[in-house]
This record gives sequence, C-alpha cells and structure tokens, in this order.
Amino acid sequence: MKILEGDLMKRKLIIMIMIMIAVLFISGCFGKNNSSNVYKETQFLMDTIIEITAYGPGAEEAVKSAFAEFQHLHALTNNFDDNSQVSRINQMAGKEKVIVDPELVKIIKFSQDVSDKLGGSFDITVGPLTKLWGIGHKGEYIPSQAEIDKVLPLINYHLVEVDTTANTVYLPKSGMMLDLGAIAKGYATDQAIEVLKAKGVTSALVNAGGDVRVIGNKPDGKPWRIGIQDPRNPDGISAKLALTEWDTMETSGDYQRFMMKDGIRYSHILDPRTGWQPREVSSVTMVNSSSTYGDVLSKPIFVLGVEKGLELLKQFPGNEAVIVTLDGKIIITPGLEGKIELSSDTDKK
Repeated sequence: MKILEGDLMKRKLIIMIMIMIAVLFISGCFGKNNSSNVYKETQFLMDTIIEITAYGPGAEEAVKSAFAEFQHLHALTNNFDDNSQVSRINQMAGKEKVIVDPELVKIIKFSQDVSDKLGGSFDITVGPLTKLWGIGHKGEYIPSQAEIDKVLPLINYHLVEVDTTANTVYLPKSGMMLDLGAIAKGYATDQAIEVLKAKGVTSALVNAGGDVRVIGNKPDGKPWRIGIQDPRNPDGISAKLALTEWDTMETSGDYQRFMMKDGIRYSHILDPRTGWQPREVSSVTMVNSSSTYGDVLSKPIFVLGVEKGLELLKQFPGNEAVIVTLDGKIIITPGLEGKIELSSDTDKK
C-alpha cells in the first residue's frame, strides 16, 4: 500500500509540474490587465490539476460555483473511489442494475452514441484494461498478452444497459468496468463554463490538466493565446494559437501519464481493440468552438494514428487538430493553416 501511495504522490507531483509549466505559459500570454476584479483558484480533481481564472464583478463566487460542478462530477465518476456511482456500477457488474444520478446516465448514454461514430477506438468499458495496466499505480508492471486477451472480451460498450427513464445502469458481465476518464473531464469543463456564464462572467479561462476552455477575450480585449506542450520537452512548446475563432483546446498525449521500461514508453492511452498502447502519435490537440464531440476526439485520433485519424475527423466538421508524431513531425488540419505558430516550420508536414 505504501508503494502504491508513493507512486500516486509521484504522479501527482509530475502532473503538477507539467500543468504549472502550461499555466505559466498561458499566464505569460495574458499581458497586463487593468482589471482588479480577478479571481483565480486551483484544485486537484479528476486526477489532474484544475485552474480557473475569471474576471469581473462576482468572479470569486462564479469560480467557486464552477469548482462545485467539478467536485460533483468527480464524485460521480471517480472509479478510484469505492463510494462513487461509477464504482458502484462496476461492483455490481453481472449482479444487478444500479440507480444513479440522471447526469451520469446522460454521460454514459452520450458516450455510447459517440462510440458508435468512432469505430471501436473509444470505449468507456475499457476499465478492465486500465486496471490491468495500472499506469501510475503499479510501477513498471507490464501485463502479458495472455492477461490482456483474458480481459478483452469484457470491453464492449454495446453491452452496457442504460435505462434513461429509471436512471439505471447495468453491466451484464462480471468483471466489466466503466472508465469515464476519456470523457468526464471534458464534460465537467463544459459544465463549469456554463456555470461561469450563468454567473455573468464574460472573460475567463479554465485549464483542466491541459483541457483549456475560454470565455470571451482577455480583459484587455485581446484573444487568449495558448501554447501546445512539446511531448518530449517539458519546458518546450510545439505550437502557439490565438483562440480568435475557437474557445476550446483539448490535448491527449503519451507524456501526461506514462512509465518507461527498457527504453520503451507505456502511456495511459490504450487501444481498446488490442489492449496495447498506440505507437504512431505522441500527442493530439483538438481545437473547436462549442463542439459536441470535440472533447472526446483526441484519444480516438491518437489510437487510430495520423491517416485514419484525419479521415475520421472529416465526419466532425468544425473540429481542427494538431498532431505530433513520435518522430516529431507536426501535422495540422486545413482550418488551422496560417493561424497557428509552429515551433519550427521545418517540423511541419
């Protein structure tokens, strides 16, 4: 138990350092602002550091209300908490239906609808795989192919039974597990933004572990300018983008939570079809404006790789992407041409 706690604390420290670097970059892009009505707060929720900065009268109350929404959704979806509703669903797999909060039903149902469009590259029943690998919780443990093959039959979002009238969820096979990590944080960020808007905030930034959403412009009227982390240099930036046409940037990367063994990087992003880590891409950043699917597209594109990922993206107009490959190439979609500043034009493909 002490070893697991040590691993968890070490992972939290790494996450904190990475997020603080991103926060410092974003803060540096703010420039001077003359607003005295600014309130900033940081909390560790949903397995990452979340920072909310809001400007204007009532900013503090608005930020605290937004964090209350994060806390509510964290309590529903945290599968590391035995008392959460997702954990209860997992505990009752193969036994009985579980009555849950209507909002959790909404998230799960939406996840199933998204999965239908993503060709198996996104699956909220990936829980048995994430538990088996335990990235960040099991040290350098790497499961065998036999262990992976044993749990793969449990990965099937089609099997999840959701009753939107009775608000029940049922996993029909013993050993099935939901893992909402790929969608819960983005959903919570969207809800927090809505809370801020409802409180009258017209200028704000929410940074949830690299998932960035903004309201309006900075207090000085200039657009928010955000950096995209270099996957192989914690002090570096792959690209910079002003959010003039978009209000959301969401990144999935193999540098966010991983372990190294024998010179090989094993990240927390798994292909639910194979049970292993994808080996073509090091990060995917989605850029969009109030997109229904934008918050969940980065991981499927990461899993599918460049060619298939870009083909998939054509089904979701309004979403743009910045893909960094394992060999450092930076691929941007047409909608970002001329609007993004790359760290080096020679790296662009």
